[in-house]
Amino acid sequence: MRNELILTAAFLVLSAGAVAAAPVGVTVQGYPAGVIAEAEVELPLEAHHSLFLRAGYNFTDRKDYGEHDNEEGGGPGVTVGYRYTLHDSGDGWFFGGRADVWFLAIDWKDRGRSGSTDVVVFQPTAEAGYRARLKNGWAISPFLALGAEINVRTSGEDVGQGAIFLAGLTLTKSF
Repeated sequence: MRNELILTAAFLVLSAGAVAAAPVGVTVQGYPAGVIAEAEVELPLEAHHSLFLRAGYNFTDRKDYGEHDNEEGGGPGVTVGYRYTLHDSGDGWFFGGRADVWFLAIDWKDRGRSGSTDVVVFQPTAEAGYRARLKNGWAISPFLALGAEINVRTSGEDVGQGAIFLAGLTLTKSF
């Protein structure tokens, strides 16, 4: 877990230094089994196109959606994504894709037994949303995303994976 935290911190520091003038903000996403909170930096490329980088924490309470009667835990992660906006200003409707990697520690329980699993999750998703400019350089972007949670490395018993649907909101500030 220590290495994952160092990786996440390095990702944030390097990203922020490389894009000092880019919009920065926060993203919160909910899904049926949890909540994700992330810091975000956006990298505008050219009209219609941008990349974004995020780092944050995934809080999960899978209840009995996983392999066990109850699965809960969380961990840090990073995101790299691409967006295409219909308007060349970067405002309005957007579509894109992203890839998240999460380093989760999951505590699970079944009748009469319990345990812990460390898992690295790859989460590719497609997303669509709308960006609205507010005053003083602020923007708000609600979005929906659909993808998959894929357990790529597991230490312990198998835990839940599969399709994922997320609803999120990003608030950014341009300087």
